[in-house]
Amino acid sequence: MNSGNALLNRLHQATRTVQAIAPLAPEAIDRLAGYALQRQALDHQQAAGERLSGWKVAFAGSAAQKRFGLDEPVYGGLMDTMIVEPGTAVAFSRLIQPKLEIELAFVLGRTLAPGDYRDEDILAAIGDVAPAFEIADCRWQGWSFGVGAFLADNAAAGLYCLGPRIPFDPVDHVNVAYRLECDGALCGNGDTRDREDSPLANLCWLIRRLLADGQRVEAGQVVLSGALLPPMNIQPATYCLHMLGMELALVFTADAAPV
Repeated sequence: MNSGNALLNRLHQATRTVQAIAPLAPEAIDRLAGYALQRQALDHQQAAGERLSGWKVAFAGSAAQKRFGLDEPVYGGLMDTMIVEPGTAVAFSRLIQPKLEIELAFVLGRTLAPGDYRDEDILAAIGDVAPAFEIADCRWQGWSFGVGAFLADNAAAGLYCLGPRIPFDPVDHVNVAYRLECDGALCGNGDTRDREDSPLANLCWLIRRLLADGQRVEAGQVVLSGALLPPMNIQPATYCLHMLGMELALVFTADAAPV
């Protein structure tokens, strides 16, 4: 536990100083130890007054899982201090080594206590859906980590931004088209229909996994259901996500202006 506390202190120092830290050997922390450290850090943040606002899915695709010797995705926690409002100017000065992801976000309409749930039960608990940006920000230098270290780093959860919410429909939202532009230039596009790691499947996996771990999921919490395009390096520019008939914009600046 002492070594775990020391590691969490190093990660906290990385956040405070906005400086990445040297990576560990891939075998230094296993998956279970990584989750334990993640939970410890989330508990500390809540004790300090932050609110657990949701969850994120990572390594949803089979290629990423194979790379890390996994047979399922992994998850991290979202805090209310990570929320960025749409249209906000985000300064690079508060970020370590960020990457931008676009995601379909789900908002719980009612609380689920630990127990056994079918996919239909989980989907029935979803209230709203929204376009979302995740700004993943790894504290390990060069994004170099084993799976346990990645989990101890809270799955590189940095900031996130939700667009307007609309009521969730489990039929209509099986297929959602998306397009990302950077200063008006196309960065990528597609839809969710035939994805191996579909947002609805990722959502059901995550909630079922949390409940199996004894974690309640609360009404109002957000689920970021996995990157729809490969994570990308961020330029000083305006990024616009077109999804669900709406536009979500976020501006990144090279100056030190506050968020």
